Amino acid sequence: MVEETAGLASRMTRRLRKKGWTISTAESCTGGLLASLITDISGASQWFSQGWVVYSNEAKMRELGVEKSAFDEGDAGAVSHEVAVQMARGARYQSGSDVSIAITGIAGPGGSTADKEVGRVHVAVIAGDYFLVRRMDFGDNDRLDNKRSFAVFALRLALETLDRLEEQEDVSNEVTDVSEDLNRDLSKMDPTSEEWEGSMSWTLEETEETTVVDEIHKVDLASLTDWDE
Repeated sequence: MVEETAGLASRMTRRLRKKGWTISTAESCTGGLLASLITDISGASQWFSQGWVVYSNEAKMRELGVEKSAFDEGDAGAVSHEVAVQMARGARYQSGSDVSIAITGIAGPGGSTADKEVGRVHVAVIAGDYFLVRRMDFGDNDRLDNKRSFAVFALRLALETLDRLEEQEDVSNEVTDVSEDLNRDLSKMDPTSEEWEGSMSWTLEETEETTVVDEIHKVDLASLTDWDE
């Protein structure tokens, strides 16, 4: 797995260098492993912008602007498409990078629920305005094995995202309204589906100047604290 992981990281960094792009990471269950794999390559300062390890829900909200409602019980929750894509969105905005990768999952041995078993991970990749989010279940493996599998899965998805983005760019040169087919309202997407794909608007309304960074700065830190502890 070590050689495979190094190869994937190398392929991704070559793609980034070719485009002159930078990347940022937002990790929960992998604890910074993905950022470590990317920066294992010499010269990483050319393409690696910044990384976050946001393990608690409070950290995800405070550092990356993940909405509190995204952690609601049910099909959403901390391990979900919704949280993954919001983590990636916050990372891209905070760092100013061209690409961001977010990982949230259950590495084990604890943390599973009736609907979400150990080995489940959700990875979101945003490249430009395009996003791809996918769920994968690796099973009840050793904690470290799951973390490594999650990181490899994230690298593979990042490469696939760059491939899809290039395909969309090729198509858009021929079809002027292709972007309309990609725009998705996240609130209307099925949280139980294996994959989300679409494009993301980076401003709320033309009359509003509010950005994700503004929303992060407006987080009420007092509301994130359990004062009964």
